Amino acid sequence: MSSITWNETRQRIRADKQRLKTFYEQSPSGKPLWLLLNHSFLCVYLHRLSHFFFDRNNKVLARFFWHLNLLLTGADISPLSDIGGGLIVKYPLCVIIVGKLGENCTIEGHGGIGGGRDIKDIGAGPGLPVIGNDVYMAMGSFILGPIEIGDGAYIEPKCFVTRTVPAGATVECPQPRQRVQKSAVKAEKVSAE
Repeated sequence: MSSITWNETRQRIRADKQRLKTFYEQSPSGKPLWLLLNHSFLCVYLHRLSHFFFDRNNKVLARFFWHLNLLLTGADISPLSDIGGGLIVKYPLCVIIVGKLGENCTIEGHGGIGGGRDIKDIGAGPGLPVIGNDVYMAMGSFILGPIEIGDGAYIEPKCFVTRTVPAGATVECPQPRQRVQKSAVKAEKVSAE
């Protein structure tokens, strides 16, 4: 595996910046005054620096930027995660990313990408997922284990994905089971006594 160059890192940062600007132009909240002070851009920017130094075998600076990201934005994006350009993390608080992501992925927040129980390596590292381009993860969704998520997949809110998803698919959560109400039976017994 070849090391990422500074030019590649800058190109990815430019792609992140451009995609986030486009997102904010379409958003009713409007564009932030300084993009570097925006939590969505800052978490991705700090990850890019952390990943660059990790790839260059400078573990001290990689860990510094990783922990700075945790402290300032609440996003836990591992330095070993290889993420393509154009990443948007809408709400970085409680986001955990360990794996390989393609370009133009969107993560809403309060979710994660990481390892499962199996230690099979499919390209991102032992037990880690490989995620394609243009994947959208809605709020609270998780992708765990050595699985592949195809290009253009949409993961609905609060889904827990542990199996491979084909390109262009939408992952829906099953309806929760209905709990049987037993309080009425207990109420009858109490009133009969």
